[in-house]
Amino acid sequence: MNIRGHHLFCTYCFYGSGKMKAEDFFGVKNAIPELLNKLRQNPDMDIIVKTDLDDVCEICPLKRPDGCGRSSDAVAQNEKLSNWDKALLDTLELKEGDSINARELETRIRKKVPDISKFCTNCSSASPSGWKEYQIGIRKGLWPDEE
Repeated sequence: MNIRGHHLFCTYCFYGSGKMKAEDFFGVKNAIPELLNKLRQNPDMDIIVKTDLDDVCEICPLKRPDGCGRSSDAVAQNEKLSNWDKALLDTLELKEGDSINARELETRIRKKVPDISKFCTNCSSASPSGWKEYQIGIRKGLWPDEE
């Protein structure tokens, strides 16, 4: 599965919130709950990391032909998100196109990004409570029943 960097972190924020619907956490319908379900069902799946539109974008109702429609300027929004993707992947010591097992990725996320606040400084979903939810999500882990 192709997943852009910031979507991995959105997934942990959403998971840690305990919400069931994207609208209840992000304020808009998106495909993060579907990504969470795929990851939880297949902890050994391989993930190819991206810094642009990915498999999650393909099923998201916010996707526009030129980027992310969360804002009125989809191109500018996608550029902002791509910069987040690159910064997060750099921190995880990954680059565009690298493939990594979901369990290994979670291990890296827990070790290298214990606090998302330095990355998601202007994310409307993260501030102020999303950072707390992120920490809950990585503390619990996506597969807590297996530990």
